Amino acid sequence: MKNTEVFNVENERLQKVINVIKNQIEDTQAKFDEQKNTIIGIGEGMRGAHFTREAMMNLYATELYRLKRVVDNPYFGKMDFKSDNKVNELYIGKKTIMSGDEILTYDWRSPIASMYYDYSIGKAQYETPSEVIKGEILKKTQILIENGQLIDVEEQDTLTDDKILLKYLKGNADNRLKSIVATIQKEQNKIIRNPNKTNSIVQGVAGSGKTTVALHRIAYLLYDNARNINEANFMILGPNNYFLNYISELLPDLDIKNVSQTTFDEIALKSIDAKVKLENNNIMLQNVLLDKVNPNIISFKSSVEYMNLIKQFVFDYINENMNSPIKYEGIELCSKEKLESLVESLKYSRSSYGKKINEFIKYLIKETKLNKSDLSHEAWLLYRDEYLSLEKSSPRRKEILDITNSIQKEIETGCQKHIKNSFSFLKINSLELYKKFIESLTQEKVNVDVDVNELKTFTLKKLKGKNIGTEDLAPLLYINYLFKDVKTFDDISRLVIDEGQDLSMAQYFILKQLFPNSSFEIFGDLNQSIYDYQGINNWDDLNLYLFNDKAQKMEMSKGYRTTEQICESANYVLESFDANKSDNVAREGEEILINEVDSSNLEINLLKQIDTLLDKKYKTVAIICKDSIETDKVHKKLLKLGLNINKISEKDLTYKGGVCIMPSYLSKGLEFDSVIIYNANSNNYDVSSKIDMKLLYVTITRALHELHINYCGELTQPLKNYLAKDAKVKVLKKSE
Repeated sequence: MKNTEVFNVENERLQKVINVIKNQIEDTQAKFDEQKNTIIGIGEGMRGAHFTREAMMNLYATELYRLKRVVDNPYFGKMDFKSDNKVNELYIGKKTIMSGDEILTYDWRSPIASMYYDYSIGKAQYETPSEVIKGEILKKTQILIENGQLIDVEEQDTLTDDKILLKYLKGNADNRLKSIVATIQKEQNKIIRNPNKTNSIVQGVAGSGKTTVALHRIAYLLYDNARNINEANFMILGPNNYFLNYISELLPDLDIKNVSQTTFDEIALKSIDAKVKLENNNIMLQNVLLDKVNPNIISFKSSVEYMNLIKQFVFDYINENMNSPIKYEGIELCSKEKLESLVESLKYSRSSYGKKINEFIKYLIKETKLNKSDLSHEAWLLYRDEYLSLEKSSPRRKEILDITNSIQKEIETGCQKHIKNSFSFLKINSLELYKKFIESLTQEKVNVDVDVNELKTFTLKKLKGKNIGTEDLAPLLYINYLFKDVKTFDDISRLVIDEGQDLSMAQYFILKQLFPNSSFEIFGDLNQSIYDYQGINNWDDLNLYLFNDKAQKMEMSKGYRTTEQICESANYVLESFDANKSDNVAREGEEILINEVDSSNLEINLLKQIDTLLDKKYKTVAIICKDSIETDKVHKKLLKLGLNINKISEKDLTYKGGVCIMPSYLSKGLEFDSVIIYNANSNNYDVSSKIDMKLLYVTITRALHELHINYCGELTQPLKNYLAKDAKVKVLKKSE
C-alpha cells in the first residue's frame, strides 16, 4: 500500500529538482546564445578568439544535452547513509545536479553511488581516490519517475526485495535495448566498475545483460577516467550491423555519442586491397548444417596455426624477391648483404613486413641522395676509359656525356623510381598472393588432421570467382597487414567486443596486430557459440594465447531476461551438451506451450498463436525457424494465408517491433516479448549435434515472457526430458 505522506514528500522534492534543472537549462541556453552572437561579431584576424568561443559553445551545448536528457527523470534511487554520526539522503541519477553547494542528485557512476548497487541495509563503504569511507545504509529506496511525474516509491529491506527490478523485467520489450542504470545488480556493477585497466573476458549466460553491461562500462570509464581518455579512444566491435543498429539508441541515453561502432567484416573489407565478394557467416553455417562443407577445413583456416603458415609464406616470398643487389645502370645502390640483413630483421620486427620494407625504401632513397657525389663519380668511371679513348670529334663522346648526365640527374633524385620498381613484387594483389599460398600448401606443411587437397579445391574454387568465406577474411587481412602496411588503430585504447565467442582465433590474432595499444574487453557466452567450428570454445585457450594468461576473467551467472519456466527449459538444452546450467532471477511467468501439430497445419497454428499473443498486448513477437531455408518457406506460406509479417534477413539493419520471422542464428543478441518456435522436432534440433543444441538454446532464451514451442513428428530430446520432469508446461496434442 502506498505511503501517502512519503509519496507527497518525495513528489514535492521531485518538482523542486525538476525546476532547478529547468532553470539551469535556461541559463545554459542563454550562455550558449551569448557565445554564438559574439562569434558573429568577431572580425577577420581574430582566429584565437573565434576558437575560444566555439569551444565554449561546444561545452554549453553538451551541458544542455545532458540537462535535457535528465529533466523528466532526474533520479531513480535514494539511500540514507550514516557516516561520522551524520545522516545524508543521497539521490542517485544519470547526472550530478547541484543547486549552489547542495548536491541534489549524484551521478550513478560516482564512487558514493556504488553503494546503491552493492549493499542492502547495514554496513557499507565506498572508495574515493584518497580514502575508504565507511558507514551504514539506514534506508534504501527505489523511485519510479516517468515524464516528470512520480509514479512509485518503494523502500527496500534486502537486496533481493527488488520490486522495481521485477516491474522492469515484466514490462514489454521495445525495439531497442534499455538502460539499466536503475536496476544494475551487484554482479553487473562489479564488472561495470572493474578497476582493472588491462584485458578482461566476461562469460555471461543468456539474458545476463552482457551488452548493456558492456555499454555501461564504457560510460563509467569515460566518467572515471575523463582526464585520460575520451570517446575517440573506444571502439565497439559487434557481430553485425543489425545488432549495432539495435543498440544505437542506448548509447546517447548513456551520454555516449561518438564511440566508433563496427564489425570485423567492415574493418577487414576496408583494409583489403582486392575487390571480393564476402559470403555471409550464416550461409556457411547453413552449409555446415546441410553437410555441404567440411567443418574441419573451416576450423583449420580459422586457427592461429593457419595464420603462422601465412606469415612464413609471405616471409619466404619476400626473401625470394630480395636476393640480388639493387643496381642502377651498373651502379650498386644496395648490396645483397644489406638486403639479407633487412630480411633477417623482418623475423624479429613487431611491425608489418610492408611497413619495415617501406621504411627501408625511404632510407635507401635518402642514402642515395646523400652519396650522390660518389655515385655520380662511379657513373663517370663506367664510361671514362671509353670516353678518353675516343677522338674529340667522335659523336660517341657526346652520347657518353648525355648518358652520364642522365644517370647523375637520376642519382640526384635518389633514384626513387628505380628503387621503388626494385620492390615491385610488393604490388601483387593480396588475393593473388593468397591463391599462391593456398597452392603452395602440402600435407607435410599442414601438421593437422585436414585433407589438404580438399582444402585447396574448396578454397581455390571460391577464390577463382573472387568469393571468400568469413574464414578467409582474417587470412586475407593478415596478408595485407604483412605486405601492404595496413593502417592500424593506434588511437584506440579500449576495444569492447560483444558476442566475442563468435570471433575465431585467427580473427583475434589479427585484431591484436591492428590494435597495438588497446586493451580488450570481451563479452560473450560459450553456450551461444553457434559457429563452434570456427569460434571460441574455451576462454582459457584464448586467454593463454592472446593475453599470456593474464586477462581477468569474470562471470555473469544469473539471467534476467526470461521467466523461471523459460530458463528451466533452456537448462535442459544446456544439459544436452554438458554445459553449466544458468541461474535466473525469481520471476514467475506463463506456462510454456508445447504444441504437437500435424505438418500440414503448422502455419494455420501459427496464425492462432500470433492472435493470442497480440491479444495479450505483447509488442514484439518473433517466429523463429531453424535456418533461412525454413524461414523463407514459412514466410511465403504465411503471406498466402494473408499474414504480412516482417522477415528478418542478413540484409536488414532495423527491427521496428511487431510480429517478425527469422532464422535462429539471426536472433542471437536480441530479445522479444514472446517467441514461437516453428518446429522443434528431432530432425531440426538433433541432440547429437552440438550446433543444433546451441541454436535451440539461443532460440529459447530470446523470449522475455512467453514461449510457444511447436513440433511435428518427434519432439527434440532435451524438451522431451523437460516435459518428463517439469509440470510448468501446457501440452497440446494433435487431436486437441
